[in-house]
Amino acid sequence: AGLSPGTLHFTPSMLLDARACRRRFIRYSCLSSSTASSSPSSSLRLRASRQFGMTGKAKLLVIGKPTRPELGLLSKLPTEKVDVVKVGLTFEDVDEAALASVDAVFVGAGPTGATSKDIQNVFKKLSSVQWIHSNMAGLDLFMFPELLDAAKGITVTNSKGVYSSSLAEYALFAAKYFALNTPRLLEQKGNHHWEKFPVEELAGKTLSVIGYGDIGQKTGMLAKAFGMRVLASRRNPTLSSEDPVVEKMFAVSDIKAMVSESDYVVVSTPLTSSTKHIVNAEVIGAMKPSAVVINIGRGPCIDETALIEALKAKKIKGAGLDVFEEEPLQEDSELWDLNNVLISPHNADQVQGWLENSVHLFLENMERYLKGDKLQNIVDIHRGY
Repeated sequence: AGLSPGTLHFTPSMLLDARACRRRFIRYSCLSSSTASSSPSSSLRLRASRQFGMTGKAKLLVIGKPTRPELGLLSKLPTEKVDVVKVGLTFEDVDEAALASVDAVFVGAGPTGATSKDIQNVFKKLSSVQWIHSNMAGLDLFMFPELLDAAKGITVTNSKGVYSSSLAEYALFAAKYFALNTPRLLEQKGNHHWEKFPVEELAGKTLSVIGYGDIGQKTGMLAKAFGMRVLASRRNPTLSSEDPVVEKMFAVSDIKAMVSESDYVVVSTPLTSSTKHIVNAEVIGAMKPSAVVINIGRGPCIDETALIEALKAKKIKGAGLDVFEEEPLQEDSELWDLNNVLISPHNADQVQGWLENSVHLFLENMERYLKGDKLQNIVDIHRGY
């Protein structure tokens, strides 16, 4: 509200003192040459000599709630090189010519407010857009026909790496939660009952990762530090054939064989047409009765109905779930009443400074964009990662 084309306005409460902003260390990773060669978007290298419209500036559109404090960090953008057309969720008040001049878009999803519908509503007017950046790692919001059809001419980047450490920590926490039989601990505490019982350690156990991307790799590193044996699967196993953390890589077609020898199964794959219900009744049926499923990827990657049936029948030991097929999780979901389920409301990655870190990544990418350098975290929205 109150933003005019070419001008960046923020209320004082939105502006963050850089000295007070505690930045976590984030390891940004470019696509490897082997990954890039297999991706249609890998050929979209920005030209070294760029011209940004008649003014010689980049034209940036920010899709997100203008009042969100993390967006105050966009005040760090060099005004002599970047014009912010508007920060908002609706753009009917912006001149069509101004929207047509936009070449870069920052999508602030999650608490920052942008939805897939918000993107769709304005995308058809962005005839000059060349780069779209998401403050999230997942690409769910971009899976609409207009963008998918135009994607070959647009570079899309995400915030991979910003959330990996916190999600990996959650995965190991969930594993230890069941190793200690925490449900029994809580029951005895509630009953003021003292009774010793045997517990398990993670060392020597086998943890497998379905979706060995950045989050999966961080999870594997932590598991290895605990002394666990690490197995993993990914679409192209050869990309991790020399990974020192993983004892054995599996093709996606061999997931059942992998989970059959796993004590903990971590799902960290993005949601695509090929990963929906990648953990189905058949995969769950291949697990040990003592196995625990941990989902830190996307809810629909697990067939929730099949999971609930397995948990009720004690066919597996338990599940640690931060994501669900439908969110918020419905009040009448049977998952709430199962004592062998750990539930968190999709907040395992919402650590202090998480959204600010994603904006810092964007600012670094904008520097590259202005110079015509290759951007960090280029993704292929057709593949979903």
